[in-house]
Amino acid sequence: MRVELNPRPVFATFALISIALLAAALAVQYFRGEPPCPLCVLQRAGFVLVALIALVAAIHKPRRRGAARYSAALALAALAGLGVALRHVWVLYHPKFGCGIDALEQIVNDLPTAKLLPWLFHASGECTELHEPILGLQVPEWSLIWFGLLFVAAIFFAFKCLSAARGAGAV
Repeated sequence: MRVELNPRPVFATFALISIALLAAALAVQYFRGEPPCPLCVLQRAGFVLVALIALVAAIHKPRRRGAARYSAALALAALAGLGVALRHVWVLYHPKFGCGIDALEQIVNDLPTAKLLPWLFHASGECTELHEPILGLQVPEWSLIWFGLLFVAAIFFAFKCLSAARGAGAV
């Protein structure tokens, strides 16, 4: 028995996970009083990008090859966020190198997103500052884990869509 692949719930799940992670970041910022640093803001931008791509894909409801293309775009967005999160974790454990707070903060705060949505994208923290861990991990470490999971899931789903397209083409 062959089951038709429905990408809409998968893309909706990608979007919901990203939106939930952004909500968690805002909760940490406003309820725990931990302002985001420039690298945190760039990670938030990565989650927003993943959410936007996933929302567009869920609304568009593409078929097999289209879903694979959207999944590849999700993987690229997650990979970009993964790179930023990896750099942030490295900076946390090598504080003498810092994140270039003077230059990077100015660049991030001059972006249009920081001016349009300052409550989400305005950087004012220090990248090397350690905060109270959440379940034993710092926020950038959680970002690294989630971007890694989103990346692997997007790659898996892209291959799943491509194999479904290949199977449909052979019939």
